[in-house]
Amino acid sequence: MKQSNVKILFAGLVAFTAVLVLAFHALAAGSATGGRLFDRAAAPAQQDAAPQAENDVLEATNCRYGVGYVPDHPASLAWIPTLDAGWYITFGAYGGSGVRSASFAPVIRVRQEILAGGVRTDKYNVIPPLAYSYRDDQGVLQDGLGTLISRNPGHYWLVGNEVDVNNFVQDNTMPQVYARAYHDIYQYIKRVDPTAKVAIAGLSMMTPGRLQYLSIVWDTYRTLYGSDMPVDIWNMHLYILEERNPGGPNNEYGDGKIALGTDPALAKLSAQGNASLCPAPGAADTAANDPRQDVYCRSEHDSVRIFTEQVRGMREWMKAHGQQNKPLIISEYGLLYAYVRDANGQYYVQDEHGQPFAPARVTEYLRDTIAYLENAKDPNLGYPADGNRLVQQWLWYSIVTGPETSGGSSNLINWDTFETAAPGDPAALTPMGQAFQQASKASANWSNLVGGVAQNVIALARQDGKGSAMLTASFRNSGTLSVIAPVTVTFYRDQALTQVIGSAVYDPATRGAVTGCSWGGRNGEQASIMWNNLPVGTYQYWAKIDPANAIGETSDADNVTTMGTVTVRRYGTYVPLTNRQ
Repeated sequence: MKQSNVKILFAGLVAFTAVLVLAFHALAAGSATGGRLFDRAAAPAQQDAAPQAENDVLEATNCRYGVGYVPDHPASLAWIPTLDAGWYITFGAYGGSGVRSASFAPVIRVRQEILAGGVRTDKYNVIPPLAYSYRDDQGVLQDGLGTLISRNPGHYWLVGNEVDVNNFVQDNTMPQVYARAYHDIYQYIKRVDPTAKVAIAGLSMMTPGRLQYLSIVWDTYRTLYGSDMPVDIWNMHLYILEERNPGGPNNEYGDGKIALGTDPALAKLSAQGNASLCPAPGAADTAANDPRQDVYCRSEHDSVRIFTEQVRGMREWMKAHGQQNKPLIISEYGLLYAYVRDANGQYYVQDEHGQPFAPARVTEYLRDTIAYLENAKDPNLGYPADGNRLVQQWLWYSIVTGPETSGGSSNLINWDTFETAAPGDPAALTPMGQAFQQASKASANWSNLVGGVAQNVIALARQDGKGSAMLTASFRNSGTLSVIAPVTVTFYRDQALTQVIGSAVYDPATRGAVTGCSWGGRNGEQASIMWNNLPVGTYQYWAKIDPANAIGETSDADNVTTMGTVTVRRYGTYVPLTNRQ
């Protein structure tokens, strides 16, 4: 059995009856950076290396289901296809090519500058920096955000991670500063790749205080830039954590902390062990059975009622701000309180009724919340392009992390055996992992390839008066089941698709699965061919994805791209060039 730091980690819990859950959780997620947020110089030789899944297999997966990957445990990556997870997150922007079966969700980290003594400035730091390259603390040249975006056209980018949380490992940024940071990062991304999609940071939960944080960001953006904040994908985390300890003179933080820059009076209070403030054991999870709805008890850490309240609260906020017609993702949720015992067999973390967060309890929460996410629809609040579902994608934290660390009770694979077991061995899945896998595989899944854009091209003729042009067509999967069979893309010189220029094959075995959930045009893939021996002039072309209908789809009527043009200019003609800043 792996050595544990349980006694050290929970010494503060025994003494103060509180554990800094989010801090531990973020520390685990940020440990690949040497334990210091944004400091990647601790391992310069591996700085830009993607985490590689040993024994990686290519399988069709479900893009609605995602998993959080803690970089300390690279062996866990190989389990993503087994879990049928279609997307994953590493809590950073690097390392997205290690799993062919799932889509990588890059997180651009943002952090307000805080001087000695806790003095905040109006400055903020971004990692990766808004540049094509930069030198790290060791003077080594590294890829900046511009290079990452250029390598992944049509992809999506999450701007920030729990910016609302005031600690040294989350993004810890006042809402007014985040509004400026989001503006600058969004504009940079769109300059490099106009087809990219941008998601707002996931706040740690969606309590009234967190919704106020979001409103301050929104209002600040309008004041500074005179327009609504441009968000392609709305994003949230969903935890149920007390925010403030009542009765303290300085608004002392609870486990989840008061949202930065917000009114402490909005914060959910801690029960501080008082069971009378909490729903009775075994009582139905209803508002009527909750004696204090302004209190978040630890016994409510797995409340499906509160879970649904937070989802609907976010969707109501979106509608009130004209954002209903946008996808909403939950890029992190689960149960964070650890399930570990001391030398006497007593659990370090228990709720107000003396109950620990045992696997059966966590599994029930996972099953019930997924059932809600799969079925929650509302034409007045939901996303019309996804059948009015309230949430389009969700991500469980985590695949695996140390049992004594935050989220260890939610592990999908067994901590003791995952490094030695063969990926796919059902014996290595925890009860939560089994439930996750079963739910994903039981979900109604389909694939649908959609033609995107045929790019416009300018080429120069050679001395013989003819030129060659690289034709490129984008496409995506608007279904939920990833495509893992080779996809043929055929290019035509006429709209009737009768005059073939040539074909290219997108091979998921080498380039990764064509993952789904591409609402709004995100997750674009590309295929290219050369069109040779073109005389000077202008030409049109189209492309069709899977022209032989070899891929099973819900519809083949949307497989043709837009029209692209090719302009071949005479030899010696000067073509203006634009330098990228």
